[in-house]
Amino acid sequence: MNYTAETLDRATGELKEVSLGNWITVTELVDLYGVGPKQVRTILHHMGLLQSEGRHGRHRLTSHTVAQGLGKRVDKPRSGFPFDVISPLGQKLVAEVWDETVADLEQERRGNPQVEEARAVLTAFKAQRLRPLTTQEEVCWMKDHYPNMRHDQIASVLEVTPGLVTRYADQRREQRDFIARQKVKALPDGALSSRAFDEEP
Repeated sequence: MNYTAETLDRATGELKEVSLGNWITVTELVDLYGVGPKQVRTILHHMGLLQSEGRHGRHRLTSHTVAQGLGKRVDKPRSGFPFDVISPLGQKLVAEVWDETVADLEQERRGNPQVEEARAVLTAFKAQRLRPLTTQEEVCWMKDHYPNMRHDQIASVLEVTPGLVTRYADQRREQRDFIARQKVKALPDGALSSRAFDEEP
């Protein structure tokens, strides 16, 4: 996407359009670097260009990134959802530190064998499925199979923010509590007391 800016030509007093170069969306970096949407955002977050915000934990450009001219937030597009674009200067910076950032992330992951194991097991599970899992389903799967894993570790496995993991984990717990209450209500009168009596040694 080619952005332009109007500048005043002091010699003629006329406004002129000046090209600001080709700006690309964060999503376009997926094709440029051959990584998935989650991974590219995790890498940019690790660089410090993106931050997690909102109840959905969406990754958006930080105000500092915008102030440095590395990108632009499009918060009110004519159609669709808000998105971000990376300036030519931002693209240059990303290219310069991409390999170093990826290596740093990999080093962090290798430091925790459980995270590596969980990622491999989840990847194998998803390969057997006919349709992809949503992030919420991935969180539920992780909580079922690795109930003692911390939320920041689950976030590392799934390449999302810890806050998003916590939100989906809370929803899972609330749904399970609700189902448990409904099952208790469905029991006939006296079933709980007789069951408790039967289970006593």
